[in-house]
Amino acid sequence: MLFFQLLLFGGYLYAHLLRSWCSVSQQAIIHIGLLLVALAALPIQPANDWKPQGDDSPTLYLLMLLSVHVGLPYFVLSSTGPLMQAWLSTRISTDRVYRLYALSNAGSLAALLTYPFIVEPMLSVSTQSTVWSWMFGGFVVVQILVAISVGRSRSKSTNEVSSVDSVSSSHRLTPLAHQMTWIGLTALASTLLLTTTNHVCQDIAVIPFLWLLPLSLYLISFIICFDSPKLYHPKLYAALSVAAIALMQLSTWMPSSTGLVVDAAASILFLFFVCILCHGEVARLKPSVNNLTQYYTMMSAGGAIGGLIVAVICPMFLDDFSEQPVTNTLGASLALVLFVAAKDWFGRCYDWETGRTLRLTAILLPLVSIGAAARQSLPGLIESNRNFFGVLRVEDEGGDRCLVHGTTVHGRQRGIPFHLEPTTYYGRQSGIGSVLLSADQATPLKVCGVGLGCGVLASYGREGDRYDFIEINPAVIRVAMQYFTFMDDSKATVVNHLGDGRLVLERMIDRRFDVIALDAFSSDSIPAHLLTREAISLYQSRLTSDGIIAIHVSNKHLDLAPLVHRLAREAGLSSKLVHSEGELENRTLPALWVVVAQRSNPIWSSERMNSAIAPTGAILANAPLWTDQNHNLISVFRAP
Repeated sequence: MLFFQLLLFGGYLYAHLLRSWCSVSQQAIIHIGLLLVALAALPIQPANDWKPQGDDSPTLYLLMLLSVHVGLPYFVLSSTGPLMQAWLSTRISTDRVYRLYALSNAGSLAALLTYPFIVEPMLSVSTQSTVWSWMFGGFVVVQILVAISVGRSRSKSTNEVSSVDSVSSSHRLTPLAHQMTWIGLTALASTLLLTTTNHVCQDIAVIPFLWLLPLSLYLISFIICFDSPKLYHPKLYAALSVAAIALMQLSTWMPSSTGLVVDAAASILFLFFVCILCHGEVARLKPSVNNLTQYYTMMSAGGAIGGLIVAVICPMFLDDFSEQPVTNTLGASLALVLFVAAKDWFGRCYDWETGRTLRLTAILLPLVSIGAAARQSLPGLIESNRNFFGVLRVEDEGGDRCLVHGTTVHGRQRGIPFHLEPTTYYGRQSGIGSVLLSADQATPLKVCGVGLGCGVLASYGREGDRYDFIEINPAVIRVAMQYFTFMDDSKATVVNHLGDGRLVLERMIDRRFDVIALDAFSSDSIPAHLLTREAISLYQSRLTSDGIIAIHVSNKHLDLAPLVHRLAREAGLSSKLVHSEGELENRTLPALWVVVAQRSNPIWSSERMNSAIAPTGAILANAPLWTDQNHNLISVFRAP
């Protein structure tokens, strides 16, 4: 998100500088050259040389990868809106050209909603890259034709100079307050979008594609405000904003299940109403078309500032999502000020001299914002850590120590003398427990765990065993070693590896494991590359002759068991589903594990596998098959 916000600002700034410093014909020549250079960046699909090592800094790696493969084409695309509107304004000197901004956001919304539900399920990754490259080539041809047409305009001899002069003069006439308002309000809306998305999707509900909703409403607010300004009624939307944030506060007094739903709905509605206010005011204060490119540049600067605040600055100084209540308070402050100032419910006229009430409101609201910044510690909170992967918390719950990421518990350790008892999804009746307890007790085991959690799996370790854990989040490794004792107290030799599970396993060329346990699929954003045909082939190559793969597939919203069964069958392996009930006393949870092994593996004759369920023909026939080129979450959604 940060990358595209920054590059959008770069494209808008390029369009502004091009229009400010160059004649129309010069603009056309320069832009045609840039379009042709952008073609050299195709295709946008990275080559194998760009495959990461697995322990790279994700922020730097992603920014570099996107810059090299997507940077220039997207830079050219991002400059299209303001540049085309600027060229059109030389022929149509009315603010009707601003409606094109609403249409461009409608296009963004259409792409956002169709990609995960239509494009991704139908086209492979390489086909998507090819189709997109051809479409970009067509776009370049159209852009070149438009640029040539503009450059040959009959009126260029008289309009070029006047256009440049009018732009420079209009810059001097633009009120500084308007410029700061353009930046400030778009920054607030962008920050609110990101903080609300983090709050709803990580702290409230771990649901796939839920992030689409706030982003869609954000784009819709642009469409409404720029396409139909008459639909913007500041007093009405301000009142709705205040009502939404009041509902958020009321949700804390409701039962937990109801309160979470109300909080999520109120947060999303609040985002939408405040974005309407921010973008409505920005649209209301839009300048003449002569100052169009400066206007868009400052708007995009505000969006980039919001991205920098949430993605870079806040993680540097905060260990949780504390910016969310502060941003909400600022949004509520804006709503209250506009509500007081607006004259009527369905008009767009203000009275900024409303006397003492307005002045007192303007003084007190920043103090309220400061108060909202004070974080309230959760009961039993031991540590909170925030990085690229989100917020990780260590909590004390009735004497148990828990590792929590968002709303998902990733590990629990009981107090002495039960500190080495397996908990959560790793109980002795679970799939992984059955596999490890069925092993020959006289033969040391070599076990690989993809996904560390707090290291519960190490509780099964015996003298002579070796447990290799692969974990992508460095904070998880540190927290598991500092606050939990599963690994220290294990009788096995425990080794931690930092990096992506599949990439680290690819580098373990000479290693063979008796058991590979994958536990990385309980959230909404599952690592699909760990559940593809190619991934299963890699796991096979890292197993001993009687090796076993155990995959944890417990997930509220995704039914992964049929997918794993299909992958096993494609690889010539047998698979069975092990369902275990949770035991409150032992702190274990209901768990689903799919055990995969050769048909001749002794595990299938173990008593512990008697209750395991083999897949039916119907399940295998209807199950999806993921590959590195074709995979999508829609195919594994649970039926309602």
